[in-house]
Amino acid sequence: MKPIDLFSIHTCSNRHQAQSEALKGPKWKPPTSSFISRVAASLDSLLFSFFLLRLPPSLIVPSSSPFSSTCSDPPTSSPGTQVGKMADQCALRVMRELRQFAQSDDLAIDISYKEDNTRELKALIIGPPDTPYAQGFYQFLIRIPPEYPEKPPIVTLQTTNNGRTRFGPNLYASGKVCLSILGTWPGESNEQWSPVLGLETVLRSIQSLLAAKPYNLEPGFENKDDKDNSELYNAKIHHENIRLTVLVPLEKAFEIKIPQLNMRLGQGSHRGANPYQLDSGVPEAPFHPFLDTYKRRFLWYLESYKMAIQRGLDNKKARARRSFPLMPFECADNIMGGYWDYEDMKKRLGSLEMRIMKETNEWPDQGKDKDQKGHPLAASLRAQCQQITRQLTQRTEGMVLLELVNDNPFLWRLIYHGRPMTQYDGGVLKIKIFISPNHPAEQPRVILETPLYHVRVSPQNVLIYLPLRADEMSRHVDGIISSLEEDRPPVNPLMTVNPEASALCWGSKEEQRQYSRKLRRSVAATLE
Repeated sequence: MKPIDLFSIHTCSNRHQAQSEALKGPKWKPPTSSFISRVAASLDSLLFSFFLLRLPPSLIVPSSSPFSSTCSDPPTSSPGTQVGKMADQCALRVMRELRQFAQSDDLAIDISYKEDNTRELKALIIGPPDTPYAQGFYQFLIRIPPEYPEKPPIVTLQTTNNGRTRFGPNLYASGKVCLSILGTWPGESNEQWSPVLGLETVLRSIQSLLAAKPYNLEPGFENKDDKDNSELYNAKIHHENIRLTVLVPLEKAFEIKIPQLNMRLGQGSHRGANPYQLDSGVPEAPFHPFLDTYKRRFLWYLESYKMAIQRGLDNKKARARRSFPLMPFECADNIMGGYWDYEDMKKRLGSLEMRIMKETNEWPDQGKDKDQKGHPLAASLRAQCQQITRQLTQRTEGMVLLELVNDNPFLWRLIYHGRPMTQYDGGVLKIKIFISPNHPAEQPRVILETPLYHVRVSPQNVLIYLPLRADEMSRHVDGIISSLEEDRPPVNPLMTVNPEASALCWGSKEEQRQYSRKLRRSVAATLE
């Protein structure tokens, strides 16, 4: 996909171009400038009025408002008209940027909003690999002021442990995000907000704060050679990244009781407060916009979480129940306080794995009830399966089959016969597609019945794939097949579901040969 140009604020109309082409001809004479001005003004007014009809009400200035204006309003310098023009500009800009985000295939950033209020957005940023924030889930609330893009958006971090945990020098426990382009931190003139910047720039800048060495992001510590403190700071962020951004939100979603630990006073204490308590402070944001994303990514990154916890258990400086050390710049109520407790986190991770798999296995039964009651979703899924089955039979000459398991439209089985002269030659893969009764709000979960050593298959046999459209099951089936047939998929750390296989697949020539041998052995085992 081509890079998204969020900086361009110029738009064009195909309708204008078509009308210009229609005017061309050997006998055509250029119209007068006044005629062109009248036509352009009429077209602009008509197009803008049509655009406003498609906008959510929250972005339209009511006609009864003293600040309302239209493209055909006569020029005026009254404050009301200027505010109306700003609101129009804000509406156009936000809608255009949201459309561009919808077309993006970036796995690190997601945006959610209600259609009746696109001035209040929620963003999810996945912690970058090779940082203490790796595969963590960080939510932000973005409020768009009416003066946008003349003024920057207002951004608040909502992953704060109820206002108790500071996740970095620039990410305060209060939710404040210190960033010069947001106007929350002083900077050079070339680091300030400009109308040419946009939401993508803001989110990329925030993403850069989830750095490999956050200790050096503190002002005055940029060039400080303090290896011990830097490593300790990374270690406690690594701990809380898994506990607070992965475990706690999912435990809340499943209504699992969260452990309450008694915090001793002393180093790392929060003035006697318990950072593990979640019953006071700044309230966390409603979790639901990204709930399905959290669950799916949990299954993707489960092996990475297990490895991260094991590294914590092996770290002698992170002995169980010892308080986190305070950094020189942590003070008052803006700290990351807590205990090391990887043993407890290991148990909680295992409990969540079982709970999500239990939910997945419950979907077919819940869907069967809908099917018996004649629910439209059940009928639609059955019809889609029949159509896709016919298409696959024709397209693959019977090498790929699709069927309903126990005649249940919410549980599909894809049978993939390995093509000759490929890495799957002679093998037969059986893959279950679990479809939620809330589809497409919840996306299917795909699990192999026959274990496969593959860069896109987790050790728990969960297949990772990317459908071109989330609401069409045919796109999901295509995505599954494409993911399996990628011989050497491009390196993408955010799609690493099997760290060992990924290291071999993207490693040296010898490691790649080792990967191929392991893959072939697992394919041969499908016939046993």
